Amino acid sequence: MSKDQGKDKKSTRDNTPPPINVDKCTDIGNALMGQQINFTGIVGPCTISPGATPWPFNFGPNIILPNPANPIIQIAHGLNTTSPNNVYTYVVSCCSIESATKTVTVTG
Repeated sequence: MSKDQGKDKKSTRDNTPPPINVDKCTDIGNALMGQQINFTGIVGPCTISPGATPWPFNFGPNIILPNPANPIIQIAHGLNTTSPNNVYTYVVSCCSIESATKTVTVTG
């Protein structure tokens, strides 16, 4: 029984937040540093590139999707979490020009 308890503790000890599944053309709200981001709705070549702020992801820049290596994309560490400086921009090539610039708000 103590082995089972040990397994339970091991699986939850790092308190990793659940991944955020977000359409590529949608802003990301309330993301935590280290939180995994899964971009959805990618049907062809798509590049995520820097906006006018520091790069908010741990991978890239740029992020080219789909990517055969299937990298784990996370919110980078060391970002500002104080409003209004906690909003980071990035550009998604496969969204319409009007909605190509997206934001991620880092809250922790």
